[in-house]
Amino acid sequence: MLKRENRLKKNKHFNYIYKNGQSVSLKDMSLSYIKAKIKPFKVGFSVSNKVGKAVVRNKVKRRMREAFLSIISLVDRRYNYIFVARPSLADKTYLEIKNNMLALVKKAGLLNENSEKNN
Repeated sequence: MLKRENRLKKNKHFNYIYKNGQSVSLKDMSLSYIKAKIKPFKVGFSVSNKVGKAVVRNKVKRRMREAFLSIISLVDRRYNYIFVARPSLADKTYLEIKNNMLALVKKAGLLNENSEKNN
């Protein structure tokens, strides 16, 4: 489970990142990010009503959280992140979601320097 200190919770924080941050996107997911002003880094997950009913949205969000936990050591901790699900993500497996997240982080150039040397 993601630590409480690393969760992005308040609506104003989400809006700030959407307004002032940068973003990259793929077919199934997009990533908004901004340099963190204070430590520790924070992560938020957004799944809209377009993805499906509550059960489907919760399932997608759980999978996104777990996928991020598995790649947390690879991401640059100097940034705050928001992963936004698109409707097509509801049909994806956990592994596909994880690969999408990793591809987004790579596309944004936010891989941790140490992890790039190992790969």
